[in-house]
Amino acid sequence: MSTHNHIRIVSVGAASQDVFIMGKALHGKRDVRSHALVEQFPLGAKLELDRVVFDTGGGATNAAVTFARQGFSSSYAGKIGKDPAGAEVLRVLKREGVDTSHLRVDERLGTAYSTIMLSDTGERTILAYRGASARLKADDFYGSHIMEGDWMYISSLAGNMDLLKKLLQHAHKQRMKVAFNPGKGELANPKKLRSYLQGVEILMANKEEMQLVFGGERPVDTVLNAMPYCPYIVLTDGPAGSYVSDGQSIYFAGQYKRVKVVDRTGAGDAFCAGFVAAIARGDSVEDALTLGSANSTGVVQQIGAKTGILRTNRLKTMKVKRVSI
Repeated sequence: MSTHNHIRIVSVGAASQDVFIMGKALHGKRDVRSHALVEQFPLGAKLELDRVVFDTGGGATNAAVTFARQGFSSSYAGKIGKDPAGAEVLRVLKREGVDTSHLRVDERLGTAYSTIMLSDTGERTILAYRGASARLKADDFYGSHIMEGDWMYISSLAGNMDLLKKLLQHAHKQRMKVAFNPGKGELANPKKLRSYLQGVEILMANKEEMQLVFGGERPVDTVLNAMPYCPYIVLTDGPAGSYVSDGQSIYFAGQYKRVKVVDRTGAGDAFCAGFVAAIARGDSVEDALTLGSANSTGVVQQIGAKTGILRTNRLKTMKVKRVSI
């Protein structure tokens, strides 16, 4: 694999320990009134499980691993607790070659933790404890070791808009390009979020999230509405494909290839980080869409957000087309 370790990318945001639980007792049942697939658990019952898998997650650590496996100088900036879950997050990052000099330990709160109930179709219900990740603040990053690099990848910040503003100011001061994949907390204030986007090079979100911020009934309309805000707009729509604007054209790509979906956890992180990795090394939008889609495809075939992340760029050609606007 070719390396790009002269290009430095700092990923900022959540870190968690994830536990995946699987069993027939967790399979959805059809609701007779709404016909929706729902999960129902009787109070006081003990449910038998068939399998339990432990992994680490959090959008920023997932992205940091993609960048490391793609040969970049990758760093993670975030917060964990002083507990076994935090120790596991740290162990995995170090194993993957991710720099952790910007990682901070919260003495009071535990590491973020998610219990993920997996269905036999790869869909999941997540019980999430945000813990130390939700206490991330700007002061955590301004000490003797200033964040420097070529790119800053910002993932969910638990709705801390003040932290987002200060990170963007820091990136501008350090001449770092910014890729931003906002979480639910940041998306909850669309007007304020739009006002912060001037310093963002690549904005990435799924269709529903983009529509919340920019409106538009069709994905193409949403991308058109977003184009004045950032040089690159990336809208993902799950199995339906993805749309990208580079400020001149809008591109569409379908699935990289059809595979059996085992677990969708981390698929969005894999796509976004793969796209950013390609753009950071100077690849075309077509190549960036291919790497993003291939990385996401690799992830959904495994349990956990990191196992299937790609280690190679030997990818098949993917059909990418320009959309008429």
